[in-house]
Amino acid sequence: MFERTTDDTRDWDLDDSRQPEGISPLAAVESACLTLLEQLHDEAVQLATSFTESMLRERDAHPYRERGSIGVRVRRSPSPRSAPGVFLIEWFRVRGQRRTDYIPRGAGHRYPSRAFGRTEPWERELIEIYEPRFAEIRALLHQIGNLRRQSRYLSQALLSRQHCAVNHACDM
Repeated sequence: MFERTTDDTRDWDLDDSRQPEGISPLAAVESACLTLLEQLHDEAVQLATSFTESMLRERDAHPYRERGSIGVRVRRSPSPRSAPGVFLIEWFRVRGQRRTDYIPRGAGHRYPSRAFGRTEPWERELIEIYEPRFAEIRALLHQIGNLRRQSRYLSQALLSRQHCAVNHACDM
C-alpha cells in the first residue's frame, strides 16, 4: 500500500533557493510578524487616542465631582529582552498631577470589570466600548509571540539537524 519509507524522506529540506525573493521561511515569518505588530500598534494607538478624546468630551459634560480618573496607554515594551515590535496596552488610574497607578490585568487578555474599581457610570460605558477590542489585540499579540517562539525553536532544530548531517554524528 505505502511504497515510501522514512528513508525516502531524508531528502526533505528547507532549501532557501526555492523561496521567492531568496528569503528563508523563518525570516519570512519574522517579517510577517513585524508587519502585523506594526499594524496592531497603529490600531491600538488610534483606539487609545479615540478613548482619550471621548473621555475628555464626557468629562467636560459632567460636573467636577464626576470627572473620572481612568486612562489607557499604548507603549513599546521597556524590557531589553523583548522581541522587536512588542508593545503593551495598559489601563491606569490618575492619582494626581503626573502620577498614575497601573491597573493590574490579572490572568487572560481582558481586564475584568472589577479591576477598574469604582468608576463613574459614563467612564464604565467607555471602558466597555474599548476594552473588548484591546483584549482582541492583546490575544493577537500573544499568538504572534507564540508563532515567533515556535519559529525560533524550529530554526534551532534545523541548525542542529544541519550540524548533525555535516558531522555525520546523528544517532538514528
